[in-house]
Order: sequence, then structure tokens, then C-alpha cells
Amino acid sequence: MVLVLASCGGPDGTEGETRPFQREGRAGLVIVEGTETYKDGEWRKHGDFVFRDDRGSVIATGRYVDGLEEGPWEQVYEDGATGRGSFVRGERSGPWETFHRRGGLQDKGTYDEGMRVGRWLSYRHDGKRLREAEYEKGELSGRVVWYGPDGQTIDYEQSGIYREGKRSKPLPEARR
Repeated sequence: MVLVLASCGGPDGTEGETRPFQREGRAGLVIVEGTETYKDGEWRKHGDFVFRDDRGSVIATGRYVDGLEEGPWEQVYEDGATGRGSFVRGERSGPWETFHRRGGLQDKGTYDEGMRVGRWLSYRHDGKRLREAEYEKGELSGRVVWYGPDGQTIDYEQSGIYREGKRSKPLPEARR
């Protein structure tokens, strides 16, 4: 979940000038707070930011550089799950983890230029394996194994070899 909000309008600034940035939500609560800098004729988010929901609960924290997310971020998703990882020039990049609403690991893997790549592991609420999947440029590509509720038994109906996000063939029979 990338949060994008338009910067405050207003009079032109002086190159390099910095000012506080705030947005109010319902009931006058501050839902976005940080700083912005005037650069190349426009105000850009620059510095540490905190995003809150309409009740005031923190839903994201991170840093902007010249209007783009940069470095470590932590986020709360609509379903109550949380995520943490890093951005490079506004794109998720490097290791990311998400956690179930009650705290257990949900997913972990790597992003490159905003897309899932390599091996991703997913877990059920009880901590048992749900899926092991290979990604290429954001799509399932390669071996994908779905596990039954016990976290051990392979679900051969869903598991298989994937290409461009679609199951192209089942797992080899020898692995059953």
C-alpha cells in the first residue's frame, strides 16, 4: 500500500525552503504530518512522515526524499495486517515482511523496483506453511507449492509450475 497525497498548494517558495506539512481528516484530526521542501518550482514531501486513520491510529510511517518514499517504512493494511520493508525512489525494494493482524508472520520475500521477485513464503494464522512461490517481475513464475491445513501436505490441485502468473503444468508426479 503506497500512500500518495497531493502536496499543499500555496504561494511559490524559495528553492530549498522547508515547511511543515499537515492534512486534517474528519473531526479535525491530523491524518498526515511531515515536512515538504520547495524544489524545481514545486513543493515535495521531504523528511519523516506519519499517516493516521480517521481515529488517530498510526497506519504508516516512513521518509520521503524529493517526493518519493525512501528507506524503511512500516504500514498497517485495511485488514489489520502490518508490513515493513524499504523503498528506493518510491518503489518497494529489498526484503519485505507482512504480519497477520494478531502478529504472526504472514509473508516474506523480496521486491525489486516495486515487483515481487525470487522466493516468497506465506504462512497461515497458526504459523503453518501456506505457500512457497517463485516470482519474476511481479508474477508467479516457476515452482509454486500450496500446503494443506497441516502445513506439510502438498495441495497438488493448486501447486505446479507457473509461467507469467498462470499454472502451466502440475508438479512432477515423482514429487508426490
